[in-house]
Amino acid sequence: MRPTRLLTAAVAVALAAGSAPAAELVFPSLSYRTGAYAPNGIPFADGYADYFTLVNERDGGIGGIKIRVAGMRDRLQHRKGRRMLRSDQG
Repeated sequence: MRPTRLLTAAVAVALAAGSAPAAELVFPSLSYRTGAYAPNGIPFADGYADYFTLVNERDGGIGGIKIRVAGMRDRLQHRKGRRMLRSDQG
């Protein structure tokens, strides 16, 4: 095979494969939404999520990678929270 045909074939395969799907950054949000800490925890968690929404919409994420906030409600059951973090990491 001539070098030109080989190069053309390589470019065609690369274009046919398309670009790889962009990964997303996952930020966990372990927040107090129940109990005595809820009056402070709810506004903080909502602001945390809103900031990352702003960064996604305004800047297209961080370095072009979208951000997802994983809200985890473990109701102060720490074993459940650790399990949810591990399962979300993939």
